[in-house]
Amino acid sequence: MKPPSAPQTWQTVFGTFKLSRYPAQNGDKQLAWSAADDLLLDEVARLDVSGSQVLVVNDPHGALCVALQPAALWTDSALSALALKHNAHINHRIETPVVWSTDSPLSAKIEAPNVIVLRVPKHLSFFEHQLTILARELPVGTTVLAAGMDKHLSSHTATILERCIGPTQRFPGRRKARLFSAQIAARPADEGLPRAAYYCEPIKDSLQSLPNVFSKDKLDRGSRLLMEQFPTLASARTVIDLACGNGVLGLTAFKLGLARALVFCDESAMAVRSAQLNATQCFPEDVHKFSFHHGDGLRMYSGELAELILCNPPFHLDHTVDACLGSHLLQHCGQRLSPDGRLCLVGNRHLNYGDELAHTFNRVEKIASNSKFNVFLAHKY
Repeated sequence: MKPPSAPQTWQTVFGTFKLSRYPAQNGDKQLAWSAADDLLLDEVARLDVSGSQVLVVNDPHGALCVALQPAALWTDSALSALALKHNAHINHRIETPVVWSTDSPLSAKIEAPNVIVLRVPKHLSFFEHQLTILARELPVGTTVLAAGMDKHLSSHTATILERCIGPTQRFPGRRKARLFSAQIAARPADEGLPRAAYYCEPIKDSLQSLPNVFSKDKLDRGSRLLMEQFPTLASARTVIDLACGNGVLGLTAFKLGLARALVFCDESAMAVRSAQLNATQCFPEDVHKFSFHHGDGLRMYSGELAELILCNPPFHLDHTVDACLGSHLLQHCGQRLSPDGRLCLVGNRHLNYGDELAHTFNRVEKIASNSKFNVFLAHKY
């Protein structure tokens, strides 16, 4: 596993810090913070609020938490939590408690914060969901500060804040970033977690997805091409669905008899929860054959070795196109396969997974392709 990237220096109103992105990339020059983080810190300083009165939401690499030392971080991302752990350590800061997106933001047993410091996430449905939860669980009058880079912000950002939180102030843009401030005006009704769904023909059932899950309302084309190859694959006792999303690959493999036991792995807490919901719904009598792992790929996975890993790897980290994410996942696979194990992977044609797999696996075959995707079958020995 690659270590975090070399730290770079960030000067803020709360001090100067060394920060690294996670996971690392060769020659990575991207920063672990952005101008949006600067806007948030400047406004917290202006409000003269102590870190213990702050809840941070969606801190990609732990920059806000290292600077503010808040009561907790509310996040969906295991990668963000690992980045925070590393950056807190190298700056000799107290490690911020992490609360997953599928839990209440107050489940860390903290007092209700006075200020929410939030980086606007990529998916607007997830943004709206988070704001609704905050408005439901925090006192009326709590300040919500939200910021993002102009190129990533939707024209509907302020409208969503006003609908979910209350009257919203739009600050002038600065360094291609923008800050919004709102105060919770009322408590919304408790309507439960919103879920998108689509019918999956191979499983003969609908699959649900929580708001921050990839391809939550339709089967993506890469997964479809990979699933079309399942009848050609030898069955396996244990199959890992790596970067599982809502669990469609693993559940289809189970339905077709390709897998006798399944492990679902993802760095998104909402993805793992979605896979749990779908596994229970689709195969209620077989739930004892399924296990779930939330973390950085298979890095901390300590379960049974798999005979087959299925993977449709991501190549975005939040808003950033990051082809190295797939490569990062592949580093774990060889160590978690049995001696006769195989990895079946689909990737965009422009991503050079074939050559990369050849460095780790004894034999690599391209077993399918179309105008956009390649499917590879890699044998450990």
